[in-house]
Formats: sequence, structure tokens, C-alpha cells
Amino acid sequence: MHFVFLFFLITNFSLSAEANIIEDPDDERKLVENHSVEKLRFGLANHIHYYKVKKTKNTVVEQRSGRKRLFDHNLILKALFQGNLYHKEFGNLSQLFQNATFIDFGSAILYEEGAVTVRDIYEDEFLRNSFYRIVATDINDPSFDHTRYIEIHLYERDPFPFSFNEIPLLLDDPAYIRILTKNYSESESSPIIFRSTNSGPDLFYTVEEMKEHFRAILEANPQRNILYFFNRFVFFRSVCRNQFQLIGTIDEKIGVNHSFSAWRFVDWNRRSYSESFRPNREYIRTLKEGPIALGDEWDQFLYRQACQIRHNVRYFSNKFRKSITKE
Repeated sequence: MHFVFLFFLITNFSLSAEANIIEDPDDERKLVENHSVEKLRFGLANHIHYYKVKKTKNTVVEQRSGRKRLFDHNLILKALFQGNLYHKEFGNLSQLFQNATFIDFGSAILYEEGAVTVRDIYEDEFLRNSFYRIVATDINDPSFDHTRYIEIHLYERDPFPFSFNEIPLLLDDPAYIRILTKNYSESESSPIIFRSTNSGPDLFYTVEEMKEHFRAILEANPQRNILYFFNRFVFFRSVCRNQFQLIGTIDEKIGVNHSFSAWRFVDWNRRSYSESFRPNREYIRTLKEGPIALGDEWDQFLYRQACQIRHNVRYFSNKFRKSITKE
């Protein structure tokens, strides 16, 4: 019976061009509504100008960063790599993100030591060893001398212990994102974990720019499993899907709190991932909720195998068609 199920999955898969970037329309509505509010409160032109001219702790970076501000992500990533997060279809998500690359969009490379929330991940030995590469990014804004972040870092700061890359103001070009991920990943099908939290895409983009950004991420990485920490949301896209799934949210009172530096008062030695992460029960369950039935694990294994076969068939078919076109 399981093999019939496997055959059905392989032979009944087809790609279609959906307009939505999120699988569940209600979840996409939540994303759009939250993004509209964040943009209105923190991402309008007057806010951006204020951030560029006001210095914070002898930097030109507005206080949207700080040591351990996004440490909830660390706890969630540990739960992921330790096998504590289960997807209802794909099973243990740790199986899908082995040797993943972590790319942080807009890392505030001049704030304090530079890219402090990326340093929080890099300095965790378990997480550092779980990733293939860890990459910080930032823009190089030529409108002011003091906002040429990349140039200032290269000429005036010590090198990072992790990779870093310049990115454009608007990340909506699939070709650019494809090159970025290819340069820092183990292979063309290696998983990627992105983050944009308190940064350009999740604060400063318009709703349409944000949607184009998501579409570019999807188009650039059809062969990769993707996890995306975007503002307070956690999105997942399997190679078997054309859209993201909203698999949970972080504690919005901490990492994305723009009114109060709440993260400074958290006992991070005692905080658990269950406090950091609100899973979407439509897709995710945690190990703390009890063990997974053996039959369910077997079905999830078969589903993952079928998914990989579909992906490989699609990938090599596309390569074959491209080679014929070139000839």
C-alpha cells in the first residue's frame, strides 16, 4: 500500500503558476497586513532619512539591532537541527536542512562589533557546525559618505569571522539571488535559510516590493528547501511546493519589539524554544508534544523520497531542455 502511495505522489505532481506567494491565503493576508503596519510605523521616507542622519552609539545605524535581539532565532534553529520540529507531510525538518547555508539580509555591519545578530549565530558552536556557511549582508548606500557601509567596513573595520556580501537596496532580481545562493551553498540543491528581520525587505519595502522579493526568492531557488525568518514570521518552502507555508511566528514582544529593548531583560540561559516559537498547528508539531507514531514516520519518509524523485526528474528535464535549446 505504501508503494502505491509513493507511485501516486510521483506521477500526480504538476507545477502551476499560482499568484499567491503563501500557500494559505489567510496566512498571506496576515503577512500583508503586518507588513503594511511595519512599513507605516517604521519604513516611510522620513524614518529612513532619520536613520541615516541620527547616529546611535557612534554609528549611523538606527537601533534595530543588538546582541541577542534575535536570539529567539538561535533557539528555533537549535530545535530544528536537534530534530525537534516535525512537519505534517515531510516529517523531521532536520532531514531537509542538513548543511544549510544561512544568509542574513541587512546585517547592520557597522553597528557595535558589526553584524551582531549574525555573530550570535556564529559564536554558537552547535549552530556554526550545523551550517555549511553563515553570511552577513548589507547595502552600500552612496547617498551619504557615512552610509557607504561596505566601503567603511572594508577600509576601517576588522574582517568578519564569517562571510559577508554586498546586496542591492531592492532584492527582487531572481538572477542576482540565484548567484548569491550559489556562491555560498554546498551544491545547487543545498538548503538555504534566509533572514530579514528589522531590515530592508521586512520594514522598508512596499507591499508590492515585498511580494516581488518573495517571488524572486522562490524563482531563484526551485531546487532548494528554504526556511525564511521574515519579521515575526517563519516560512518554509519545500522543493515539492511552489509557495511558502507559514509554519510559525516568533515571540513578537522580543525580537521585533521597536518600543522597548525587551531582549536585554530575557534570561537566555533559561528560555526555551517553546517560549520563542509559536508553531502553526496546520503544519508543525514539536517533539515536546510527544513522539511521532512509527507509521507516520514511515509515511513521511516515503513522502520525502517521492518529493526528491519528483524534484530530480524536474531538474534534469529542465537541464535537458536547456541543452537542446542551446544546440
